[in-house]
Amino acid sequence: MDSDYFFEDDFKKAVPLAGVRARLETLAAGIPVFYRDRERDLDIMEQPDGRKFEICFIPGGSRENNYKVIRELDERAA
Repeated sequence: MDSDYFFEDDFKKAVPLAGVRARLETLAAGIPVFYRDRERDLDIMEQPDGRKFEICFIPGGSRENNYKVIRELDERAA
């Protein structure tokens, strides 16, 4: 059975909007946001000042040190 059968169209539209809103609120609070860009197959850290970095996660690292910055993404890459 198709899983879309269980969700109303309004709900399916609201979910991505809620994610965008949460991302913007988190950045506005001064907290960086980590997410997976599936289109480019990259893990991203976005800073509140708008800079974005490609990162890789370090398995078993402490909460404060569980990632490594690979490179800063310029506007073309971001």
